[in-house]
Amino acid sequence: MFNRMSRFASFVVILVVAVFMISIGAKTEARTFDLKSETFATYFGGSYGLSNLGDYAFGQSGGALVSTDQAVRTNFSGEFGLALTSNRGGIRLSGEYLIGKALAGVIGTHSTGVAYYAMDSKTTAFVPMISLETPILRSSESRLLVGGGLGYAFVSLDQEYRMTTAGSTATGVSDYIEKSSTQTLAWRVYLSAETTFVDTTTLCFDAGYRSIRVGSIQSSKDVTTLSGTQTIGSDLKNMDGSNRSFDLGGAYVSLLFRFYM
Repeated sequence: MFNRMSRFASFVVILVVAVFMISIGAKTEARTFDLKSETFATYFGGSYGLSNLGDYAFGQSGGALVSTDQAVRTNFSGEFGLALTSNRGGIRLSGEYLIGKALAGVIGTHSTGVAYYAMDSKTTAFVPMISLETPILRSSESRLLVGGGLGYAFVSLDQEYRMTTAGSTATGVSDYIEKSSTQTLAWRVYLSAETTFVDTTTLCFDAGYRSIRVGSIQSSKDVTTLSGTQTIGSDLKNMDGSNRSFDLGGAYVSLLFRFYM
């Protein structure tokens, strides 16, 4: 499912870029840009923010009495979509690819001080979303909006464990790779300041909060791990038998370019 959505996202990106290039290349009569009268735009941009992910993807599943030395503190994303606007409000249709900061060389150390493994972790999500926006201040060249969106996130977790000799001897587990995925609801709320940039292009500065809460995530392969045997479709577990759960959301800021047609 995630692969199909990724291919669909690629198609939408190509379509949006094509529409934008055609609109730029087309000969149109000169017009005075008035943000209050514009109704349709394509856009793209990116965001940076804090992450609630921490070490929840691996910190409680890396072996009894084992602690790790890194955690995910930040998220990055790229976003593209369409915006339909009016004086009363607007709709934003978007696709966002979100990445929790990838970790490399996370060390799992037993309470005795012996290193059991080194591991890499990467968590990503593709999030199609529809958002509603309402202007609270506006002029012909700028406006301030509040918005909220609801979407569906396709989440992927990839982790590679490289066991030390001491770790393999103590746990009976060899090197392994965890691959898993799931789908979950996502939402965001934000404040957006939009201002004229050049010609019919505007800049949007967003500040908000997003939530992508995962209650369980399913294995994409059969593998023996520190937290037990995983089979295709089974829930990843923590050492205490609870489901692996985390939140890829957090506060964020973003910069978006809107291209009005």
